[in-house]
Formats: sequence, C-alpha cells, structure tokens
Amino acid sequence: VFFMDETTVIYPAGHSTVMYHTENKSQKFIAGTVDTEGITALALSSSRKFVAVAEKADKGIITVYDLHTLKRRKVLSTGDSGSKEYVSMSFSPDGKMLAAQGGAPEWNLVLWIWEKSKVACVVKTTNQQSAPIYQVAFNPQDPSVLSVSGNGIFRTFKAADTNLKLQPAPLGKREPQNYTAHAWVPDDRERIVVASDTGELVLVEAGEVKATLAGSAEGNSIESIVAYSKGFVCGGDNGMLTIYEKSEDKEYYKKAKSFTIENNLVKIKNLAVSPSEETLICTLENNQMFVLGLSNSDILKTEEMNFELLSQAFHSQGVTGVDTCIRKPLVATCSTDKSVRIWNYLEKSSELVKFFPEEAHSISFHPSGVHVLVGFADKLRLMNLLMDDIRQYKEFGIKACRECRFSHGGQYFAAVNGNTIQIYNTYTCENIGNLRGHNGKVRSVYWLPDDTTIVSAGMDGAVYEWKLKDFKRGKENVLKGCNYTCVLSTADGRSIFAVGSDRKLKELDDGNTTKEYDTGMVLTQIALPASGRTLFAASESGTVRSYKFPLTGEYQEYQCHSGPITRMRISFDDTLLFCVSEDGCLFCFDVRDKEGRGMGKREKEAITFAEEVLVTKSDLEEKKTRMADLETQVNELTMQNEYQLRLKDLNLNERIKDITEKFTQELESDKTKFELLLQEKNEQEMEYEEKLKQAEEKHQMQMAGLEGQYQQKIMAEVERYQQLLQEKEMLNERWDEQNSLLVESHERVIQELTEEYEAKLQEEQINLERVQQEKEEASREFEETKRQLEEDADREIEELKERYEQKLAQEREIGLRLKGENGIMKKKFNALQKDIDDQKEEIRQLFEQKKELYQTISSLEKDINGLKKEIKERDETIGDKEKRIYDLKKKNQELEKFKFVLDYKIKELKKQIEPRELEIADMKEQIKEMDHELERYHKNNANLDLTISDLKLKLEGLQKEVLVQRKHNSDSQALIRRFHHDLHETTQHIQDPKALKESVKRLYQKHVTEHVRPNEIEEDIQKEYNRQREYLEKSVESLKRKLHKDIEFHRTDNMRIMQENVSLIKEINELRREIRSLKLAQRSKELEVPLSGGGKSGSAGGPKPSADQAGRELEIQRGEIAKLRAELDEKQRRIEELEALAERINVQRPMSRERLPPMEGFAGGEATAA
Repeated sequence: VFFMDETTVIYPAGHSTVMYHTENKSQKFIAGTVDTEGITALALSSSRKFVAVAEKADKGIITVYDLHTLKRRKVLSTGDSGSKEYVSMSFSPDGKMLAAQGGAPEWNLVLWIWEKSKVACVVKTTNQQSAPIYQVAFNPQDPSVLSVSGNGIFRTFKAADTNLKLQPAPLGKREPQNYTAHAWVPDDRERIVVASDTGELVLVEAGEVKATLAGSAEGNSIESIVAYSKGFVCGGDNGMLTIYEKSEDKEYYKKAKSFTIENNLVKIKNLAVSPSEETLICTLENNQMFVLGLSNSDILKTEEMNFELLSQAFHSQGVTGVDTCIRKPLVATCSTDKSVRIWNYLEKSSELVKFFPEEAHSISFHPSGVHVLVGFADKLRLMNLLMDDIRQYKEFGIKACRECRFSHGGQYFAAVNGNTIQIYNTYTCENIGNLRGHNGKVRSVYWLPDDTTIVSAGMDGAVYEWKLKDFKRGKENVLKGCNYTCVLSTADGRSIFAVGSDRKLKELDDGNTTKEYDTGMVLTQIALPASGRTLFAASESGTVRSYKFPLTGEYQEYQCHSGPITRMRISFDDTLLFCVSEDGCLFCFDVRDKEGRGMGKREKEAITFAEEVLVTKSDLEEKKTRMADLETQVNELTMQNEYQLRLKDLNLNERIKDITEKFTQELESDKTKFELLLQEKNEQEMEYEEKLKQAEEKHQMQMAGLEGQYQQKIMAEVERYQQLLQEKEMLNERWDEQNSLLVESHERVIQELTEEYEAKLQEEQINLERVQQEKEEASREFEETKRQLEEDADREIEELKERYEQKLAQEREIGLRLKGENGIMKKKFNALQKDIDDQKEEIRQLFEQKKELYQTISSLEKDINGLKKEIKERDETIGDKEKRIYDLKKKNQELEKFKFVLDYKIKELKKQIEPRELEIADMKEQIKEMDHELERYHKNNANLDLTISDLKLKLEGLQKEVLVQRKHNSDSQALIRRFHHDLHETTQHIQDPKALKESVKRLYQKHVTEHVRPNEIEEDIQKEYNRQREYLEKSVESLKRKLHKDIEFHRTDNMRIMQENVSLIKEINELRREIRSLKLAQRSKELEVPLSGGGKSGSAGGPKPSADQAGRELEIQRGEIAKLRAELDEKQRRIEELEALAERINVQRPMSRERLPPMEGFAGGEATAA
C-alpha cells in the first residue's frame, strides 16, 4: 500500500490496482494484464508519478503506469529472473532504476533501466539453500546502493558500471535469523533497521551493527517497517504496531508508543506514511486496511490512539455468494470467513455486517430488500434485515446448501439439498414441493420471469426444465462427463444457456444443443440482462467476458479478479454487474454499450428506491425511552444555559451603557475641534486663490517676452543658413576642377605599366616551352621503368598463386570432413532437444493432473466430512425420536386414566350449567338496553360532527384571508426594496448636479403614480441641502487649486527647458564662428599654394580633410537646430492645451460664492449657500 498524495491511497484488489480517494470515497482502477495470474508486488516512484505493478506469468511481468494519465508507460519482462513472479520491487531515488526481486526457485535480483526497457544486471541474492527473499530497497540518499533481506540473509549491493557488487555483510558475525523486513532510515549516516521474526531490531550504520533494539515483550514477529522523519514504525504479529523515535542515547532510537488493533489480532503486512507524515495506513493479513493519525501521537496517550477503517471492512476470505434486490440499492454477499455483509452500491459503503458460527455457501436476496436467505454449513436460514442487525426468524434442515434463489415475485424460494431442489413458500415457510431427477449435486437454479418454471443444472451433466404446476420435468439435456456450474434462460424460456467443465458455452433449444462455442477456459458463471443485447460470462481465471447477443462467439474480456469468480449477478435495471471471487473482492461494473450509453432501462421506467427499514417493537420502545431520557437531559441543560445567558446579558448591558456615555462625550469634543479646523481651512483657501491669480499674470508676461526674443534669434539663424549654402556651392565647383586633373595623370601611369608587363610576359612564354621539352624526356624514362617492374611483379604473382591453391585444396578437404561431423552433432542435438521438450510437456501434464487430483481430493474430503457429520447428527436425531416415542406411550396411558375422571366431572358440570343459562338471558336484556343508549350517543356525535365541519369551513376562510394579507405584505416589501435600490443608484450621481437631477426625476416618475400633495420641507432637510451645496463648492475650489499647481509646475518646467535652449544656441553660435575662421584660414592657404597640373595626387588632395570635417560639423549643427525646434514646438503646444483646459474649467465650474441652480420639488430651492 502507498500514498500517491495526501488524499489518495494505492493498493491492489483482485487483479486490479485501486486508487482510493479518502475524502470523496471514489475509486479509480488500473486493470491487470490479461493472461496473468495476479498481482504479486507494487512499487511507487519517489516523485509519486509512476507505479510499477508486478504480475505472475510464465516469465513474470512488470508494468509501469503513469499515475496522472493512468496510461501504460513500459512493460518489462525477462527470462533472467528465473521465476514466474517478483516478490518485491523498489524504485531508485532518482526514479531511473527499478530493482525487482524474483521468486523461487532462482531468487534473482533484476536491476532495470525501466525507461529504456533495458536490464542493467542480474544478481542471485539467495544462499546455497535457496532461502526465500522477502524485500528489496534502495538507499534514499544514494541511488547506487540497495539492500535485500530474507530467511537468514541480509545483503547490500553497490551498482558499479553494469554490475551489482556485493558489499561486506554487516550481519555476518551474528547467528543467522529470519529477517522479515528492513528499512533505510532518512539520515545522512546511511542507517538501516533490520527486523526478524523474533521481534528483534538491529540498527546497521555504515556496514556495522551499532545497536540492538528490543521489540515487543511477547516476542511477536515484525513483518513490516516504514521510516519517517522522526524515526520509524514497525508492524508485527497479533496486530501490534510500535513507533520508535530518535534518541541521543546509545540505543539511538527509543520506543515511543505501542498499539494493538482491536479485534484484528493478525499480522500487519504493509505500512505507508502520507507525504505530510500526518497519517499512517496499514494493511492486515485478513485483507483489512486501518488508518492511524501520527500528527498527535506525541500528545495523546496510548489508549486514546484509535485505529479507523480506511473505507469499510472487507471479506477476509473467499466470497461464495452474491445477490441483489429490486426495491433497494443493496447487494448481499456471504463468505467462508463466516460473515454476511450488506453493501449499498449508491453510497459505496457497507450497511450491515454480521458474523455467524458456520461458513456460508450461498445467499439470495428477497426482491423487497428486507429478507435474505443464507445457506450455512449446518442449516439454511431465512433472516430479516433490520435497521442495525440481521436477525433469523426461520431455519430449515438443509446442510451445506450450495445454491438458493428467491423467485422474481419473492413469494417462493428454491433451495438445493444434494441432488434435490426443494420449493418453499416465503411467507408460510411451507415446503410446497420437491424436484427430484438429478443424479449428481445440483449446482445452479434459475427462475423464469413468470415464476412458473425453473431451470436447473448439476454435476451429472444434466440440464432440466421444471414446471411448478405439477412439479414435473419438461425439457431436458444430458451430457455425461460435464460438470455444469451455471445455467440460465431467456425471458420467454425458448433458449437455455449453460457452462461447465467442458470449456464450452452451449445454447439449448427444446432440449437440443443448437449452438456451441469453445471458450478456451472454464466459465464459472453467466448472466443475461433483460435488454438482451449482451451475455456476461465469468471464468476461473478471474476475467469477465461480454458476449455479443444473440451469440456469435465474439466477446470482449476484462481482467478484474485474481481467483476464480464464484458468483455473478446483474441489477434489476441492467445498469450494474456484480461479481465475487475467491480472492475476497466484490467488483461492481457499470454496464454500457460501445457508444457509452447505459444499457439499463429508461429513466421513466425506473422506480425510486425504498428508504424504509425493519425495526422490532422492542428496539423501537428502547429507543423511545432513550430519547425521552435524552430530552429531559436537554431540557435541564437548556434551562441552565438560559439562566447563565441572562446573567451575562445583565453584565454586558451595564458595560454597554458606560461605554456609550464615554463615546458621546468624546464625539462632542471632536465636533468642536472639527468646526475650528474647518474655519481655518476656508481662510487659507481665500489667501491662496489671490496668490494663484498673481502668479498666472506674471507667467503670461514672461511668456510674451520670451516669444519675441526667440523669434528674432530664429530669423538671424535663417540668414546664416543661406550664406552657408552659397559657400558650399563655390567649394563644389573648385573640387570638380581638381578631380579632372587627377584623372588625366592616372591614365598616363596605367599606360606605362602596361608596356612594361607585356615584355615580361614574352620572356615567361619562352621559359615554358623549354620546361615542356624536359617533361617529355622524363615521361619516356618513367614508362620504360614501369614496364620492367610489371614484368617482375607478374612472375612473383604466378608463383604465389600456385602455392596458395595447394593450401586451399587442403583446407577444403578439412572443411568437408568438419561439415559431416557437424551434421551428425546437429541431429543428436535435435533429438535431445525433442526429448527435453517431451519431458517438459509430460511434467507439465503431470503437474496439472496432480493439481486436479488435489482439488478433487479436497472437495471429496469436504464432502466426506459433511456426510460424516450428517450421519452423526441423524443417529442422534433417531435416538432422540425413539426416546420421545417411549415418553409419549407412557403419557398416553396416564391420559386414559384422566379421561375416566373427566367424564364424571363433565356430568356434574352440566347440572351446574342450567342456572347459569338463566343469568345469561338476563344479561342479554341488559345488553339490548345498552344498545339503545349507544344509538342515542351516535346521533349526538353526528350533530357534533356537523358543528365541527362548520367551524372548519370558517377556519379555512380565515386562513385564506391571512394568505391574502401575507401576499399584500410581501408585495409592499418588494416595492420598498425596489425603491431602496433605485434610491441607491440616485445617490451615485451626488457629485454631478445634472445627472442627479435627471435621476431624481426618473425616481419620481417611476414611483409616484398618484398625485401627492406637496408638503413643506422640514428645516433639517433644508440644512442638509445647504450643507451638501457647501461641500460641492469646496470640492470645486480644491480642484481649481490643484489645476493652478499643475500650471505652475509646467511653467517652471518650461523655464528650465528655455534656459537649456539658450545655452545650446550660444554654443551653436560659438561653433559657427570657429567654422568661419577655419574656412578663412583654408582659403588663404589655397591662394598661397600654386596649382600645378603635373603634381602627384597626394599634393592635389591636401586641403580635403579640413573641408570634410567642416561639412560634418555643419550637418551635426543642423540636426541639433531641428531637434531644438521640435522641442520648442512641443512645449508651445502643451502650453496652449493647458491654457485651453484652464479656460474650459473656468467656464464649466461655478466660482466660489456663486449660486448653484435650484433643485425642483423643494420649497427652499432659492436659498443661497451660507
């Protein structure tokens, strides 16, 4: 068992892996692999993303699933494990490796690189005696170290390259023990705790034994260990759970707590701790799962630590029977663990559980859901399902009843007694008939829907149809040598389907086999829904098949159980399929077609489930008395609480009064302070308004002066720009003349160089002709040398060829001789291989025969024991009956004597009867008079009934009037709520007078449908209006002040930018003056140097660098001028926008001390703001 997360638990059930959510009680399933024999081990990765499932097969299969998508990631299988199963698995801490410990006979440890489906290495972990290995585990700190434990074996291995290297044995010096479990403690010092079957715990650190910890005082074996941050937890025999915590002593760990799971004194097989270490879950040998809270283990005492079931209690042994009812969502199961359980498949919970002294072999649920029929080893019992108990009310003398079924209507039930089927009435428990005809034990009984016909099948190979009208046999079909396990019929009774030991599914029509399909395995149960679109079949390997109906032989298979399925039932509405198995599991399947639609009845036809339960009168009276006692206790407690509440209310009221007085005084003082501060605020506002006006006038004057100054500067710059353009044109003309002179000199130089290189080319051609003549002579010499060398090489090759051909002939003769010997050896090998295969096949057949014989012997031994017990009980019954007959004869003689005496007494009594008859006549007269008086009373009662009916009519009239008044009241409340809502929307426009006015008009038009005489406004309302008006005017003034502050801020920003512009323009002017001086100097140099046409190109280009530099500086200055102009335009535009905004605000907002427009509908609308 493992925790996937804080609320999800993973555990195997049957042949499936279950993910159980502890909060919403839901389950998800990972189905097992088909053609495998069950789950043998599970492993969860450290990241909790993957789970590995090991299943028993010919080579042993490991399947790795992704827990988020529930899809299969990898399938690992190898023949190197030397076993059909894996007994333990463990993921490495990094999740890349998977260690799998194989089972008998080899006990090999296989290390997988599972993502690549590659075997890293295989190591044999057992000793020479092939002692069993129980567990393998990785070191959580070091993924290259792992350990195994077994009977007398504890070893650690270290992965090196592709091998597992055995480390020195830490427990080699100790006497060998049966080491049942071990765990790596989360510590930096690589500690391991090893447990033995004697209850002893050995602490190993760094390959050395550091301490021995004492286990339980009784010496119970420890079967499982799980480590967590505080220490570790051990689970052992007799349901013993022990918590060890870290200690600073020599023992390193001390025993903190020890618990026992009540009523479950069996071995604790597995333990798991949740990721937050708040919850511990343990699985027991009897298939139960318990949860313990670890978070409060330090605080709570041992007797306060309670174990709780994870979901509900499960069957601890194989389930032998299952059935469902119609009126309730219940399923009943019985098991060889001597329990009968009732399950609710809607709530996914266990309703009732009851244990009995005998094993239960079969069960049938009454359609009403209130009765259950169970066949025990000693008797057949009919029981009632009460609210909290299963109580017997009738038992029948049928021992080890393997099959019992209620009819569809529930009025009858059939029970199998050996080779006889007995029919009983459910309500009178009377045996209304027996069906005899089978020569062997009856294994299956099926009622047709009309409850007039029964179909049965038995171990004698016979299938019979019985009519309950005369309890005689109708159709029949006998196939000797076939042990039928299940039979059923279609609703019309035309076709019968049967399965048995011959591994065939048969369809019988009028007693003849019309269809027969080979199933490949023994089918144990079949079920046919009323919809008739499919037929379900269960096999001895734990699979459920869905056959297409009418039968064509096509089917789909689902692997769910790990043992043979013993019983299978389908719900009344065909939506759910229930099957149970020898593995102790009950599986519930949702029946749907390929498109995902339910195959059950329509919702309109479906009936609601009944909620009634049976309760005995004594239980009900006991609960009533208990409720009365509790009510008296509640009343007493309520009286006490009311008294205490009254006292508290008095104290609290006094405190509230004191606090209220204190706060009223503080409120008055705060009001006076507020008025003083408000007066100061108004004075300061007036002062700052005057300052703001003066600042605006000053700003406008400065702006006008700056605009004129900068306009003059711009005009001067434009004139300078025109002069520079003229200078540039003159320079271009001068440079064109110099360029033409340079081109002429360049052409002259090129012509001289061409003549020089043509003379050199003629000399090189003469040299080339001479070199070619020398080359031809050298090639003639090379050809002659080459011809001589080839002749020598051909002669040597011929000699070598003759020598190696002789050697090849000898080798061929040797090869032919070896081929002959190889053929003889191959024939011998094939013959031996065939003998080995035959021997293996013969051994396998012998094993199967041995298995079948063992099964037959065990079933016969059970039958013999049952028959012996039955003979013994019948002998005792015969002895009791003979003794009873002797006693009855003796009593008969005594009764004869009493008869004579009684006859005499009768005669005397007759004489005494006559006066009594006269008294009876008088009594009859009195009765007649009382009848007349009773009639008068009846008439009076009739008159009173009429009076009561009149009063009831009056009461109904009053009730109707009350309803009308209530409706009127509710309408008025709805109108008030709507008005509140509209009024709230109106208050949202309190800052906008126009919108407020429109909203008030709409409110008036909506709610005032009748003319209302105007009332004079109260003085308080007028004051509130004036106060609101003052508030709005002050808001406008504050907005104005904010605007003036913004304008002042922008003005200072503009002044800063203008100052920067002035400094930049000064710098530009200085640069222009430098350029002008440089140009004048250049011109003077050019006039001094004479122009010479034959000069070199270097002298012609002398003044060029200074002119280029001047041009570049000119371009830079022009760019800076354009940038400054853009910034100036942007600032000017921003100033204009701010001025426009200020004018717009001055137009729209009323100034302080101005009048606001009057509000319509108020008498005091013309009042001015104070």
